[in-house]
Amino acid sequence: MKRFIAMVLCFVTLLTATFPVYASSITTYTNNVNTTNTSFSISSTGNATVSNSYTGKTGLVTKGTIETKIQKKFGLIWITVDNGSWTDTSTATNFSKSHSVQLSKTGTYRAHVVFTISGTGGSDDKITKNIEKTYS
Repeated sequence: MKRFIAMVLCFVTLLTATFPVYASSITTYTNNVNTTNTSFSISSTGNATVSNSYTGKTGLVTKGTIETKIQKKFGLIWITVDNGSWTDTSTATNFSKSHSVQLSKTGTYRAHVVFTISGTGGSDDKITKNIEKTYS
């Protein structure tokens, strides 16, 4: 009986063991879009540029919406800068667009981007990206 209990405990221990998973091995499933990309840069003169693009699944995309905000960090909160908010909409399968704004002060900034890709492949894909940069 002791041997049986020991075997059961070993089996339970093996089942509850944790295994590391690395981000490169995680695949995100989407219904309507293959890829979304965002790049964010700030020049030495304070010109902040955000470039967004998506590649949809052929024959499935009916609408793509990209909401972009350039935000400055104040303590623990993020505030959208003046003229730093855009919404781009397209019915194309593949789409890209860039926007720029002149920053008035140094500090930590981020591009906050929400992609919403609608289509016939299922429910909308909603993908959020945040990229931080420092302007000094």
